[in-house]
Amino acid sequence: MGLHWLRSALAAAGCLGVMSAASLAAGTASAPNSAPTAPPLVYVTDFELDVADVEPDSGPGSRARRLAGGILPRGPLHSQQDPQAHAREIVSQMSEQLTADLTKAGLDARRLLPGAPVPPSGYRVRGVFLNVDEGNRLRRAVVGFGAGQNDLQVAVSLDDLSSPQQGPLYENVEESTSRDKPGAIVKLNPYVIAAKFVLDGRDEHSTIERAAGQISETVVGRLRAVPPR
Repeated sequence: MGLHWLRSALAAAGCLGVMSAASLAAGTASAPNSAPTAPPLVYVTDFELDVADVEPDSGPGSRARRLAGGILPRGPLHSQQDPQAHAREIVSQMSEQLTADLTKAGLDARRLLPGAPVPPSGYRVRGVFLNVDEGNRLRRAVVGFGAGQNDLQVAVSLDDLSSPQQGPLYENVEESTSRDKPGAIVKLNPYVIAAKFVLDGRDEHSTIERAAGQISETVVGRLRAVPPR
């Protein structure tokens, strides 16, 4: 009888073990799969950069003036280009480099071309090139003949597109007759990201790459501090 009792107990224990394993497997199968969180979607818009209201000439000294003028003198972007073409290349390189840096950091970064509608969700990076004049006042930076300055700043805003309130990057502080002219004096809003750098006229591409890297690091740091949605 004792042996019969032992066999019954072992059989019951075996059934319990099978049931427990089956229950555990069923529970594991029914547990929801935890999908990885998608990286933030970031749109990079072209930064503002003024162009001097000066028409290029074809006189004997025009090439010398072109090489001596502009905010990026003697650089490969300047070459023999007119101010508008020069400004477009600077802005385009900044947008492309910043988009690439943000993508490399693990974000879903996309360049938002001029005129494209702003999406209703995600984040937007926008900015303006600035320089400080002799009176220590911030002005919109200017590309153009005779507008030589190497000390630049970039003011950048990181906007949550789902928020209805997105203020301007800066405020114009000059009279209405001068506020829309190239190089107008501005006052930055307190929430913008400011990056300072000195342009090296011998290698504009490398300088813009370094500036884009600084901006990318700051943007990534701010996004990492945002709670997941």
